[in-house]
Parts: sequence; structure tokens; C-alpha cells
Amino acid sequence: MLLLVAGILLGMLAGLIPGLHSNTIASALVGMGISGSDAALLIMSMFGAHMMFSFVPSIFLGIPDDTVAVSVLPGQRMAKEGRGIDALRIMCGSALIAVILAVALLPLSQALYPVVFSFVSPYVPHILILLSLVLALRSKNPLMFAAIFILSGILGGAALKFGMEDPFLPLFSGMFAIAAMLFWGKGALPQQKEGKLDLGFLKFAGLGVIMGWFADLLPGIGSPAQVASFASIAVPFATPAYLALVSSIGMSEAVFAFSTASTLGKARVGALAQAAAQVDIQANMVMLLSSFVVAVAVSAVIIYLARKWIGRITELDFSILNKMLIGYIILLTFLIDGIPGLIVLAPAIAVGVGCIKLDVERTAVMGAIIVPTIILLLT
Repeated sequence: MLLLVAGILLGMLAGLIPGLHSNTIASALVGMGISGSDAALLIMSMFGAHMMFSFVPSIFLGIPDDTVAVSVLPGQRMAKEGRGIDALRIMCGSALIAVILAVALLPLSQALYPVVFSFVSPYVPHILILLSLVLALRSKNPLMFAAIFILSGILGGAALKFGMEDPFLPLFSGMFAIAAMLFWGKGALPQQKEGKLDLGFLKFAGLGVIMGWFADLLPGIGSPAQVASFASIAVPFATPAYLALVSSIGMSEAVFAFSTASTLGKARVGALAQAAAQVDIQANMVMLLSSFVVAVAVSAVIIYLARKWIGRITELDFSILNKMLIGYIILLTFLIDGIPGLIVLAPAIAVGVGCIKLDVERTAVMGAIIVPTIILLLT
């Protein structure tokens, strides 16, 4: 019980402090001598809490975690409309529903994954290319979308080759967070009021579970943000439904990763790979999955009870806060990724600003991880 509580508290810390990832803390714990089932339980509970609490900075500060990067813009839009608490409720509620559905479908996924994987895997790069073309053709300006998509891909490929500790920190922080902050007006956000939610978002949480299942199935598709960017083909980007989709994809992918780890020997999420280094996943499935689910549920309750207090962050003057956050991101990038991180951050900001100036859909910058994935799978 103490390990579970400790994991949740550490995950909360990692989720609320941008740039501090649960994987980093897990590595530090292992380095301190914590190993075996204790380490695995800590890692999975910390991972569950981290995923939930990372929704807070993505909505109210606009600083993305790599798993929910594409949720930043619709989440911020709702916060600017005084509906940030509603955005938080949608993401947390969808994540909780996704975990329940994914756990229920886990036995079926274990039976199907080995069969479907061998059939689908040779066609993954072709699927990604096709979906990327559809994304471009459905945009307001297909040529500019394609240009930014490819430019982002070149930048993403370069960032991955630098061998940085966290290449997604300068990429997503520059393209999403800092680019948006540079266009932020003066003053604070409006008072955040809790409204009556349209439960129609629940069906998108269910859709996210299906997409999360496929995300774990397809090699090379490692990020929920990657999958969610393709989901904008069917679900309007700047809507509450999209927030539901993003959070449910991430949570269900984490649960279904237990299937790929136990049946295919491939842990699709970093936390599970770290846990697999400590214990046998199949033999400890109940313990590991239970700690993850409990951490998600407890975190959802904490966030719900503290939602009004969390919403008070918008009372701050964001014209000042954003300058502080930009400085924080630059310093954090330097501390984690060094000079290479700053080299990537500068053009990432330029790409994000260009996307806003040209009024191109922001999903175009997801080429930063989609293009390198396609190239990797084709070579």
C-alpha cells in the first residue's frame, strides 16, 4: 500500500511539473537500488498518476506532455472560454472510462494480437502514408499543410538523430507551447466556471479505446499523439470530443500494452518496458495492471475534488506568466538536452509560429514524429 501511495504521489509530481517525466523518476529509483516487484509496482502506479495529472498543465498552461501534445490547443481554447474545468473533466472522465473498457477487452486483445500483428505489420508504412495524404487533402490549404508537415518531419528526424535525453521536449514545447504563448494577449484568462457537460463525448472515449488497440498493434506507432493526429480526419480538432479521444487513446494504449508485452514480447510504452526489466509481465499481470488502474482512479478522484482550486490558476496574469514559462522551457531544455536541445527548440518555435501565421491546422506539425516513423519503417 505504501508503495502504491508513493507511486501516485511521485506521478502527481511528474504530471504537474512540465518536463519532469515518470520514466526519469523511475530510472532514478532503480539507480537508488529499488528493484524487482517493488520497483515494478512503483513504476506502474507512478505512470498511471502521471498520465492523469499531465492533463492539468496541457489545458491551463499550454505546455504539452508528449502523450497528449495535440490536446493542448482544444484544451486551451476551452480555458480561454472559461471552460477549462470542463475540459479537465472531459479528459479525466474519458481516461477513466477508457481504462475500464480496455481492461474488459484485455483477454480478447491477448488472443487477437499475435494473429493480427503478423498480417498488419508489413503494411504499416503504407497505412501511415495514406493517412498523412488524407490529412493534407482535408486541410484548408493542402499545399501549405504538406509543406509544414514535411518541414516538421525533417526537424523531427534531426532531433531524433541528436541522441538527446528527451527530443520531444524541445519539439513539442516549441511548436505548441512557446509558439502559442508568443501570440497570447495581455491579462488573465476568464473565470473558470463548471458547466453541464454534454455526455456525447463518451462515444468518442469508446472510439479512442479502439484506436488505442490499433496503436499498440502497429509497430512504429509509439505515441498517442501520433494516433490522435490522424483522428482529426474524423473528429473536428478544436472540440471537446477531440479531448475525449486524445485521453482515451493514451489510457487504452497503456492498458493494451500489457497484451503486446505478454504475447508479442514488445512493451509499447516506456513505463511497461521499465517494469518488464524488473519482473515477468505475464506472471505479474494482476499486480501491475491493478496498480496502474488504482493509480488512475485515485488520481481522477483527486483531480475532480480539486478541480475548482486548479481552475484558479487562470486568475494569474498570463502576459507575465507566459514570459516566465518561456524562460522555464528554455532553461529546462538546456538542462535536459543541452545545446542540441536549444538548436532544435529554435526552429521548432519558427515552425509553430509559421503554422499559426499561415492559419494551417496544427496537426501538420505532428509530421515531426510521423515522417521519421515512415522513413524508419521503409528502410
